[in-house]
Amino acid sequence: MRADVNHLLGSFSNGWLGTAGIAHVFMPAWRVSPLVGIGGGVLSISPKATLVRAEDRTDSTAYAAIGVRGFLTNRFLLQAEYRSYVVFTSRDENEEIDAWTVGFTYFF
Repeated sequence: MRADVNHLLGSFSNGWLGTAGIAHVFMPAWRVSPLVGIGGGVLSISPKATLVRAEDRTDSTAYAAIGVRGFLTNRFLLQAEYRSYVVFTSRDENEEIDAWTVGFTYFF
């Protein structure tokens, strides 16, 4: 189980993305292991310009992920992941967003 909160910064708008999902690591005993994951969440966008008639900018989202993680030392983990998001907008069309992430984890 994993949960993420992301702050999105852009030229024309800012926002927040909160997701929760599950990930499966195929060979956790290996030093480098592939993983897959699925999840969902909420995306909230705030435009920087003042709009006379602002529409609803909070939408549900779902994602599928594939990646790899590897132990650099016994306490330091590196994980690279590709996520394909689908944003379920209130309009008649859904948006697809791709994201590449790299993260580090340290165990106490």
